[in-house]
Amino acid sequence: MYTERGKVLLTGGRAPAALELARQLAADGWHVAVAESTERHLCRASKAVKEFFRVPPPVQGVTAYIEALLQIVQQEKIDWLIPTCEEIFYISAGLERLSPYCRVMTVPLGQLGRLHSKWAFIRRVEEMGLAVPATVRLVPGDEASYAACLEALEQDDYADGVVLKPEFSRFAAKVRRFERLAEARRFIRKLHDQAVAESKRSLRHTSFSTEHRETDDKAGSDSNIPGDGSRDGAMESHPPVWVVQRLIRGRALCTYGVAHDGQLRAHGAYESSYTAGQGATIYFESIAHTALLEWVKRFVSEEGFSGQIAFDFIEDGQGVLYPLECNPRATSGVHLFRPGDGLAQALLPDSRSTSYVSLIQPRPMARAMLALPMLAYGLRADLSWTGLSMWLRRFRQAGDVVYRRSDPAPFFEQARMLWGMGRAACAQGLTLMEVSTADIEWNGGPMR
Repeated sequence: MYTERGKVLLTGGRAPAALELARQLAADGWHVAVAESTERHLCRASKAVKEFFRVPPPVQGVTAYIEALLQIVQQEKIDWLIPTCEEIFYISAGLERLSPYCRVMTVPLGQLGRLHSKWAFIRRVEEMGLAVPATVRLVPGDEASYAACLEALEQDDYADGVVLKPEFSRFAAKVRRFERLAEARRFIRKLHDQAVAESKRSLRHTSFSTEHRETDDKAGSDSNIPGDGSRDGAMESHPPVWVVQRLIRGRALCTYGVAHDGQLRAHGAYESSYTAGQGATIYFESIAHTALLEWVKRFVSEEGFSGQIAFDFIEDGQGVLYPLECNPRATSGVHLFRPGDGLAQALLPDSRSTSYVSLIQPRPMARAMLALPMLAYGLRADLSWTGLSMWLRRFRQAGDVVYRRSDPAPFFEQARMLWGMGRAACAQGLTLMEVSTADIEWNGGPMR
């Protein structure tokens, strides 16, 4: 059964979205293997996964990561490689190495990075003539950028408030929302002043290192400071670029889809009503929204996009859709689909056929949730009697995306995984969300 359609290698096995894909692909007759850089992950415990492989963290070296994947692809005779998390950017960087041996579900890194950037994405949507929130880019330490940003905040577009977020981020990490412009200006000034001070410290450190290197060279001594032009670690660390955006008030909406050569083949939409803090959505209920569907169709068509792609929007009181960001990878919207909906066929068209399935969507009112986060975060979202009643009704109606009666082990594996992540977060001084992607995330810089 499992070799009838072929072999699929998933990466990012820690994510519930990867577990969902593994189960649906296995149910559709695919032989599923998973490659992960962490020892504990959800997919390693699933019956849907036939093999799992430990690979180096891509953040520590893209070459070693791609070589490990290439070895698995060749050894296991993989037909499709499907990234699910932010390791997709490193896989895209190695696309030329991997694509001769299997089909890789990603686009080139240039396109992928442009969609990942919260600044470049907004500019691309604007080029298409679609509505966007007023947005400027702040490069801390750059005087021209700083002045332009403060000037923009004087415009009426920002009168109702401002949102600041790093150009590259996930789970709404470090997002700051200001309803008072004076507070936004103070925060922007602080970012700028810190960057200027850090730049001055780095210059002094570089000057000091250069003087010592010259002295050591003249003395003929063995210096511990590199003499080959390599930079000190402090010089390699740059403050993040920020996106400063008009605060749009309205309904938070999300989409998830699959496209091939610019044609949308799967689409689901849901409202972001319960989140982990101000970050990822943890409750999913499919909605019918024609304007969202048409927006996504147009975007993937003009981009000629292939792969999994997701968007976050705010719909204002007049029904105008304002895109906030694009995630050109798998997201939790995949949980809206059930085996039998056709998601596996939309992802991996049958190689024996030249035609694709028609557009598939989740069943009306399909519901799913991340049960543990719903208990930890969702329960506290609204402590009024109405809010608690709504939470209880939704908690009872939705099924957990991790637990399956026929495949229960991942539910218990997540406790071990969270324990390990918690220890790592404490050791590294990071949040649980931050440590969950620290070894795979990409923030737009050069890859080592």
